[in-house]
Amino acid sequence: MKINNNIQALNAYRNLYQNQFQTSKNLEKLSSGLRINRAADDAAGLAISEKMRSQIRGLKMAERNAMDGISLMQTSEGAMQEVHAMLQRMRELAVQAANDTNTEYDREQIQKEIDQLKLEIDSISEKTEFNTRKLLNGFSAVLTTFDAGANEVNLEGFPRVTDANLKSGEYRLIVENVSYSSNVTQPSAGLKDGDISFADAIGSVDEENKMKLGEYSILVREVVPNGDAKIEILDPDGLSVGTKVVGIGTNGTTNETVAGIQIDTTKISTSGTVKIKLEVEADLTLQRSTDGTFEPIQASRTLTSNNGMFRHGGVEYNFYNNIEEGNLEFTITNNALSFQIGPNTNQNVMIDIPKMDVVTLGIEEVSVLTNADANKAIFQIDQAINKLSDARAKLGAVQNRLEHTVNNLQVTHENLTASESRIRDADMALLMTEFTRNNILNQSATAMLAQANQLPQGVLQLLQ
Repeated sequence: MKINNNIQALNAYRNLYQNQFQTSKNLEKLSSGLRINRAADDAAGLAISEKMRSQIRGLKMAERNAMDGISLMQTSEGAMQEVHAMLQRMRELAVQAANDTNTEYDREQIQKEIDQLKLEIDSISEKTEFNTRKLLNGFSAVLTTFDAGANEVNLEGFPRVTDANLKSGEYRLIVENVSYSSNVTQPSAGLKDGDISFADAIGSVDEENKMKLGEYSILVREVVPNGDAKIEILDPDGLSVGTKVVGIGTNGTTNETVAGIQIDTTKISTSGTVKIKLEVEADLTLQRSTDGTFEPIQASRTLTSNNGMFRHGGVEYNFYNNIEEGNLEFTITNNALSFQIGPNTNQNVMIDIPKMDVVTLGIEEVSVLTNADANKAIFQIDQAINKLSDARAKLGAVQNRLEHTVNNLQVTHENLTASESRIRDADMALLMTEFTRNNILNQSATAMLAQANQLPQGVLQLLQ
């Protein structure tokens, strides 16, 4: 018998220690609800779940960001809605002033209301804010400028950026291989493709002979078969550019010119409205300056204009008519708002909100003091309404996009949370089963350790 080393007690103690250690782990997991409380619990699982936690928290914040973005756009669009209402009132007043039942005094009173409405439009443009950020004064717009004297391609107005992701900087548009084309989009009155063409004046630099790009209407009226007819030409804006009485049928000619349009009047047999479109085809290349050197950011493409407008490289270019081959250098200043709608770097959407003052809308000089001015005002206000409608439609489209983004973020957050839970969270039922087992083993091991500690006392019997 040995008393220096109680092997049975050491064995019981070792088992008791292990059981208590496992019980301690069970209690830790049961009290925290987590399967992984430290890296030692599951090193790989911890690394994976921590990445997931970053994504989960990022997704939740991105969802809030997107909803804040929707609120900002709703604020902008609400202000634009009121501007729209004022433009409609101004148009109503312009139509009223165009009636010659009004005296000069009457038109002066109408003008007073129009002037006040213009002031309020400017006020809304300057004062509309979200979280103290001004929205409609151009601070959130993408602006373009260029030297009018270096406009080799004869661009009309400024380039309009449609892709808010374009960076600020110097750009160059290269225009090559320009050619004009026309086609009849609505045959009528006996006229069809081949019977109508544009005179040599297209592309002319002579202001008086310029013809706008777009769709023209040829109104054939007061027809006398094999006699004559009245022909009126409406330009793409719907304005009359010329009227002429011409011979038709056997009394007509093959190249009658009316307001720059050549018509084979021998083919005219009835009244009708003919539509013909004048467009231009060209090769466009967009370049951006990098360290003083222009490099292409969009491959060269052969494009055909639509009502004189080209879309290329995220920019719209409008041409009156006489587009020329050459270069156009312009500057983009991008003040667009960036909404972080994802949990990771550069997962954002850029939103630009154009300036909405009377100058931008083109109604600064609107006057209804004469019949002619009032009719001109109707046209100007119509153009302003179209610009505003375009801006509101863009905001509405992006808002709908962000609403889908929010839905997607919510679904992704839910599924990723479920995945993280499977890795990190404790199975409470399984842990309770293990805890109960280990608790019983602890009691048993304690009892056995007590019994083992009594074994060496047997040697005392030898001393009696």
